[in-house]
Amino acid sequence: MNADCECNVMLNVTPFTVEDMRRFAGEAWGQLGINVVKRWCEFNTTYFDGTLRPVPLVLTHTQPFGKRLAFCSYNINATGRTITLNVPKHHKSLLADNDTLLHEMVHQFLFKRGEYPSHDGEPWRREIMRLTKQIAGREIWAGRSVTVRRDKRVVRINAPHPETKEPSLPQAIIAR
Repeated sequence: MNADCECNVMLNVTPFTVEDMRRFAGEAWGQLGINVVKRWCEFNTTYFDGTLRPVPLVLTHTQPFGKRLAFCSYNINATGRTITLNVPKHHKSLLADNDTLLHEMVHQFLFKRGEYPSHDGEPWRREIMRLTKQIAGREIWAGRSVTVRRDKRVVRINAPHPETKEPSLPQAIIAR
C-alpha cells in the first residue's frame, strides 16, 4: 500500500477524483466551474503527463482591495491542497486566465514532487523554461537571483546563462 492510500485509510476517506472536482465546481459555479475543471484536466495531461492528483478548484470573487488574481492555498483536509482562482463580480468568466491556472498547476506539480515551489527556486525556473519551450516552441533562460555591484550599489538581478551568457528573464516575469 502506498503512503497516499495509507493516509486515506487512516482518515477513512476516499481519494478526491476528477468527478468530485466537476461536481463541486459545477454546483458552486455552474458551467464556468465545469469548464475550469476541464481545462485543469487538459493541462494536467498535456503539460504534466497526467501525474497531478485532482484537487478542489475554488472559484471566488476578486478581493475588493487586492490585486491578486489567483493564489494557492493549503487545506488540512485529505486532499491537502486547493487551487483558488478569482472571478469578477458578475462571474460570467474568469478574471484569472489559462496562464494563471497553469501557473498554479506548476506550484501543485512542484509540491507533489517535494520540490521547492517558490518563484525564486531552481525547480520553478526549470519548469518555466520547460513549459515555455513546450508551449511556445522557444527556449528562454531563467537564471537564479544574484546580487551584483553596479555604479557602487548592490542590486539584485537574475544570472545570465553560464555558457551562452544569454540574459535571464527578470524575476517579475519568471514569477508570472
